[in-house]
Amino acid sequence: MNAKRLILSPQDRGGIGKSFIATLLYDYLLETEVKLKTFDLDHANSTFKRLVPEAEFIHTDVDTDKLAVLDRLVSALETVDTVLVDNRATGGSKILEYIEESRLTELQNDLHFDLVFVIIAIEDRDAISQAAEVVERYGNRVKWLIAKNYRDSAELRMFDDSKTRKRLLEVGAIEVDVPCLAEMTKNRLQTFNLTVGNGRTSDKLHILDQSRCVRFHAYMENQFDKAQTLLVP
Repeated sequence: MNAKRLILSPQDRGGIGKSFIATLLYDYLLETEVKLKTFDLDHANSTFKRLVPEAEFIHTDVDTDKLAVLDRLVSALETVDTVLVDNRATGGSKILEYIEESRLTELQNDLHFDLVFVIIAIEDRDAISQAAEVVERYGNRVKWLIAKNYRDSAELRMFDDSKTRKRLLEVGAIEVDVPCLAEMTKNRLQTFNLTVGNGRTSDKLHILDQSRCVRFHAYMENQFDKAQTLLVP
């Protein structure tokens, strides 16, 4: 593998947990002490930047000939080891247009980084279908992390039984589980603009919420450790 990482989700589907999972990755990468830079491409909602204030905005609701603004993602790798990107709903196609236009997959070795696609798995046919299209398009040209989001259901049978999952595993994808965090705690984290990692010790939260954050963070740390070779240079 190459020395650096560019981590992003290429899915267009909104409401599947991209921003929340991006914050979990942020917490994990921060504690591994990698040199990290973060970007938020969702200018409308800016959920990620509210929780991660140092994240930089890039406006991607532009014509294809202006997508070179995303060169900032690659340029950032000159000074850090890992770039983490939170994409906006319906923004996956713009990211993929940029990747194709810039020949980013072909340039990974020249630029000494690995492109890591984070696929969010939920019980939703559209989300699974979009993931299927992306994996067929990119196959072994990128690295893959599957985040199985159990926010809405205790099982993901539709995804587990899908050809999409089988294909992802064939190209070396690593799966991690993202359990359901208590809705009340999640709402309070959003109210006070806290990631789960920060929520463990924040005096803005009740001790019960802090305790839930401690347990959730520890669980996700163990999950992401399974994918450490993908995530940590």
